[in-house]
Amino acid sequence: MDLTTIKKELKGRVAKGLNFGVEAVDEVLQADSDLYNQFILLKSKYNDLMYLSTINTLPYEQIELGLNRLRNHLLSIIDQLEDDHLEKQEVAQAYNINDLPTRRANFFKLLDIHYLNLRAITYVEIFGTDEQEIFESREAIFKFYQNHQRKFRHREDLAGNEGTAIVKDYFREWFGNEIGILEVYFKNIKHLLRYALANEVEQSFFLATLQSLFSRFEQALIFYYAYCGIDEAFTTLVKKGGLVDDSILPLLIRPEDLEGWV
Repeated sequence: MDLTTIKKELKGRVAKGLNFGVEAVDEVLQADSDLYNQFILLKSKYNDLMYLSTINTLPYEQIELGLNRLRNHLLSIIDQLEDDHLEKQEVAQAYNINDLPTRRANFFKLLDIHYLNLRAITYVEIFGTDEQEIFESREAIFKFYQNHQRKFRHREDLAGNEGTAIVKDYFREWFGNEIGILEVYFKNIKHLLRYALANEVEQSFFLATLQSLFSRFEQALIFYYAYCGIDEAFTTLVKKGGLVDDSILPLLIRPEDLEGWV
């Protein structure tokens, strides 16, 4: 390969994932070149960041910021490469996938947190002054959503743009005032989506796993959280990750809202 082709291939590896870019540059860079110290510093920071991510000591936003800085630094090193920096004149075609078990382990740790958040969701129905019934987990979400459906039943002002505004305003206000475990539940779904979409090699596996997690009533609640626009980043991730599908159409307050949305 000529130098231009090598640089293109190395940047392609970075696009597949920072870990693949780091491995590829490590493979071709001479240990006695003047860029090697820069690269070792970058690799050390990358390993430290990956360790911190496995023990959940940093929020994902900070991890993402650190990874972006490392990507920029690695791309800068690639841009500076000259022929005399190279130990090899080609990049191996096979990926080193030794770290995929770690990626999956991290993903399933996030799933564990999701299920903890789901189990913590409760809905209480009170009958008279003394009797009450407590619903938990998916049953609680079913009750929450059923309550929303009842509030819109028999309304005749939901057609067209006016109806769109009514539904969006209702859910934006409700979710905006909901500061309990549902807020944490949605934040972790957002984190899961970001993690899944950031891993190109494992993306299809991660997204398929996520898409299989939710009942139709959970999907409907996720849809309205995204649809009302209370968190635009969440909305973008739900669309990109294909987290809701037309199986929820019979449950929606306005089925037409899903059309053209996903």
